[in-house]
Amino acid sequence: MLEVTPLARATSLVRLMPLDETPFDFRPGQYASLAFPGQPPRDYSLAGMPGESHLDFHIRQVGETGPSAYAQAALHAGDPVRLEGPFGQAYWRENHDGPMLLIGGGTGLAPMIAIVETALAAGVETPVHLYAGFQDEPDVYYEDRLHALEARHGNLSVTYVLSAPEEATDRRTGFVHLAVAEDHADFAGFKAYLAGAPVMVEAAVSMLVARGLKPADIHADPFYGASDPAAVRRA
Repeated sequence: MLEVTPLARATSLVRLMPLDETPFDFRPGQYASLAFPGQPPRDYSLAGMPGESHLDFHIRQVGETGPSAYAQAALHAGDPVRLEGPFGQAYWRENHDGPMLLIGGGTGLAPMIAIVETALAAGVETPVHLYAGFQDEPDVYYEDRLHALEARHGNLSVTYVLSAPEEATDRRTGFVHLAVAEDHADFAGFKAYLAGAPVMVEAAVSMLVARGLKPADIHADPFYGASDPAAVRRA
């Protein structure tokens, strides 16, 4: 393990280095299972581009115990972390030549960053619309990084949305999928990638299908909490 760096309220960047320094083969948008010392394995989305020497994960603490809390409070450089994967089907489809829509709720931004940065580095010139949904201002992260990317690529638009700001704000507010709906009337020909809380993903999928997007063109990765019997996912 290389480092743990705070990103926002209760959210940190965890950067890993494979012991043999061999790049970990994955597709942007996928996730991996991490096991921290003394903790059960947990799934987290990869936030970097394939081929890099390190692996980035955005981990948000939920509760006082468990792997995500451990990563925030007790994980240190040099600690061993067991990694398995990659997993997931919500990865970038590079053969698609139409517009791209990406919606990341909270740390669901991690796989969206992986997709956007990889696609732009590969020379994608079609419109790329990225929406990042957070609860409040202290939760926002990577804004400077994404707006710098937006300035270099005219086909990229980045929108941050706050669902429950405690103070007055100049940002877009409300549910992130509704901000998407305000900006786009028709999604025919799009590819959509979504990651975040199941309630957000489900609402966004319903809206997209109602506005012309084929279900086969929606690639979604809901994050489930440890108490959910269906799965254990939390980026």
